[in-house]
Amino acid sequence: MSDHESSLPADVTRYLALRATAPADDHSVDEVRFVSLDCETTGTDAKKDRIITMGAITVKAGEILLEDQFEAMLHVSHNTSSVLVHGITAEEAAEAGVTEPEALRGFLDYLGNAVIVGHHIGFDVEVIQHACQRSFGIDFPNHWIDTMEVTLHLEDAGVFEAIATAAGVTLPPFQDFSLDGLCQQFHIDPHDRHTASGDAFITAQIFLKLLRLAKHQGRITLGALAERYIDPRATE
Repeated sequence: MSDHESSLPADVTRYLALRATAPADDHSVDEVRFVSLDCETTGTDAKKDRIITMGAITVKAGEILLEDQFEAMLHVSHNTSSVLVHGITAEEAAEAGVTEPEALRGFLDYLGNAVIVGHHIGFDVEVIQHACQRSFGIDFPNHWIDTMEVTLHLEDAGVFEAIATAAGVTLPPFQDFSLDGLCQQFHIDPHDRHTASGDAFITAQIFLKLLRLAKHQGRITLGALAERYIDPRATE
C-alpha cells in the first residue's frame, strides 16, 4: 500500500484492497456479484458535471437482492436544466444530501469488487471516476457491463427474432434500445423512472432477462458477457 493510500479513510482503503480479488474474465456469471447502478447528474459532461443521486442494487446467481441496496443524495451548488428530468432541486439536495466524499465512501464500501451493470453505463463510470479523483486521488477500476451492448450482441445473433418465431409471432426489427424500449420489450413496469434507485432496479430486471438469453447463446463467462460491442456496419 502506498503512503497516499494509507492516508485515506478506512472504507476507501478496504475498497482499494479488494481490487486484487476482482473477478476474472473466465469466471462464470453465476459466481459474479453484479451491481446495477444509476446516477442522476447535473448534466451530460462527465468531466464537469456532478452527481446528484446514486442508486444501486445487487444481482447475483440470477436474483435481485432487495436487501443489498445503496442510495445517496449529494449536495449540489445550483439548479441546472437536468432538474426537469430528475426533479431534485439544489435546495432539496442541500437539506437532505451529503458531501461528495461522504457519498463516495459509502458507495465504494458497498460496491467492493463487484461488476457494475447499467444502461449507457460508461457515462456513469466516467462521472464516478472524476469524483474519485477529486475526493481521494484514486481511480475507479471496476469492470462494467452496458445492458445496451448486451442487447445489441443478442440482436445481431438473432436471439429476439428466434424467440418471436418460436412463439409464432412476426415482429418488426428491434430498433428501440433505450431503457424505455427495453422495458417495453421485456414487459417491465418502468416504476420510478428517472430516479437513480428506480432506474437501477429497472436495469437490474432487464439485466436478468438479458442474462438468461445470453446464457442460451453461450455467453456464460464474465468476459463473454462484458464483450464490447462494435457495430459490424462501421467496419464495412
